[in-house]
Amino acid sequence: MTFSISELFGIISSFLGILLIAIILSKAKSKSIIKYSLVFLLSVLTLIVFFGVLNYSGKTSMFPHLFRIDSPIHYLLGPAAYFYTLTSLKKEFKFRWLYLLNLLPFIANTINFMPFYLTNAADKLIYYNELMATKLTMVTHIQYLLKTISVWCYFLAQLYLFYKYLLKNSTDIKHNKNLSSWFIVFFGSQFLCYFGIALDQLTGLETFQDPYKYSINMLSIMLQTIGIALLFFPKLLYGIYTKKNNQKKYSHSKLSDDTKEQILEALQNYIKSDQKPYLNPKISLTAVAKDLNVSNRRLSQVINEKKGINFNDYLNSMRIEVAKQLLISEAYKKLTIETIALKSGFNSKSAFYTAFKKHIGLTPKQFINSSKKSS
Repeated sequence: MTFSISELFGIISSFLGILLIAIILSKAKSKSIIKYSLVFLLSVLTLIVFFGVLNYSGKTSMFPHLFRIDSPIHYLLGPAAYFYTLTSLKKEFKFRWLYLLNLLPFIANTINFMPFYLTNAADKLIYYNELMATKLTMVTHIQYLLKTISVWCYFLAQLYLFYKYLLKNSTDIKHNKNLSSWFIVFFGSQFLCYFGIALDQLTGLETFQDPYKYSINMLSIMLQTIGIALLFFPKLLYGIYTKKNNQKKYSHSKLSDDTKEQILEALQNYIKSDQKPYLNPKISLTAVAKDLNVSNRRLSQVINEKKGINFNDYLNSMRIEVAKQLLISEAYKKLTIETIALKSGFNSKSAFYTAFKKHIGLTPKQFINSSKKSS
């Protein structure tokens, strides 16, 4: 049995994907939701590439029951990439059952192909040989178009997430430089693949001699890119972080992830209650920890690890949101900056200016002027 260079590249990429999945699940220490979202993405890419090589090389004829198994899996590529990006860039990500709606195209395509899956091997082989004899090999026009639309929609959604991340984390970019650089590369590899597919659609599937083979080769490159990135920057599995020493600082802590999540949930319910305790300038870590019935150290650890900031910055981030609304509100436009600072929970004008510049990257007056221009 002989293999072309393209086939060998795809097979190597598939084995790399399997190896990465095994390492991440068994050895990698990371934020669990990011770990599983990346495993999901790697699994989708690995299956698509592996079955793709079998299909365009003609080797599926030896395993006819595997033919078209990959078709529904293509509809998982967009959601898998989006889910990985979302979990990596969102500090407070929580899984919602609503996310499962993203599986509907996959389920619909599986149902659509079910009659074919249930046919005998001889009929599948005849159909496969007929497709291989055509110019477009494995590509079915309508399926190819729908899959192109799907990946582009999810790709644009990823870019929007990244834009929001850059906007909200401007002060933390230096701490997340590797993560930011990685996503630029990650998006670049997706763009190269999706742009070629879209261009092929616009030219009536005439750009590439074999559109299916092109897409499989590009996804192989994406797999290789992820593998290289994780080799050099394993901390990508932690997502957004602010302090580089957080992991070492609490390396001896016995707090489980479940306990951390419980403390974080209790904190958020407390802070965001109707009383809005963060607007009290005298609120302290000790007082909050006492109300939550946890130690100062444990509460501080949870905020540091789960939010990527310290207690004061956590409070100030919510105070700044209040201040932003007051600064651009018609009802409060006659108020002085000092009054707005006090209404937002700051005990002085200077503390307000410092925190505002740190979180927003602008002074309050610059923010007001930029808001007027945008409106």
